[in-house]
Amino acid sequence: MAVDSVEVNSAIGIDGNSYTTAISNDKLTNEDFLTLMLEEMKMQDPTKPMDSAALMDSQLQMSTIESNMAMSEAMASLQASYANSALSTAAGLIGNIVENGELGDDGLVKSYKVETVENIDGEMYVNTRQLTGLVDNLVSIEGDTALAQDYDSNGYIYEDGEMTNIRIQLDEDGRFVLDETNNIILLDDLDEIITDTAITDKYKYNGTAIVYSEDITTISMASISKVR
Repeated sequence: MAVDSVEVNSAIGIDGNSYTTAISNDKLTNEDFLTLMLEEMKMQDPTKPMDSAALMDSQLQMSTIESNMAMSEAMASLQASYANSALSTAAGLIGNIVENGELGDDGLVKSYKVETVENIDGEMYVNTRQLTGLVDNLVSIEGDTALAQDYDSNGYIYEDGEMTNIRIQLDEDGRFVLDETNNIILLDDLDEIITDTAITDKYKYNGTAIVYSEDITTISMASISKVR
């Protein structure tokens, strides 16, 4: 049986005699057990046979331990591979809108925008902000420049922080009412439609933006039922 390396040490016993000790740096394998068993069978006294069954039992235990260790290492490697794969998949959701089937107070399915992902105790989670609504954007046109403009829940337009007497017509959901040319409808103090082009050409609809909650909602990736 080959030995990879052996460290030899000298020591003095309590009786004053010098002894040498050898410390092997290798470890016994299944093959070593088989070799040792065969050597025992060669060298044993026929009248006092050694207990080879005990050696075989030790070899079997050694084999079982090695198999369990190999399986444990394989499972750890598989778990690490799965975690990396799951993290990569979850990272692909960043920026997407997801749903997990949960309903809001209005009975509609909640939607969330994914911002970050994380692995918590081996399970993947996404950190999101809930979509809370839509808001229409208003701009005022000054020459070739379009400036974002504020308006309140009643539709009154604000200039430099001051409310004007010009109001945007809103529907029951607080959204702009658009005419057949997709322009906003402006009303005066008497709720009459404004037709003065100096005003109608100044204020323009500038598309819709999604409103998100300021709070972070953490969702299990396994609960996600829809991605868009």
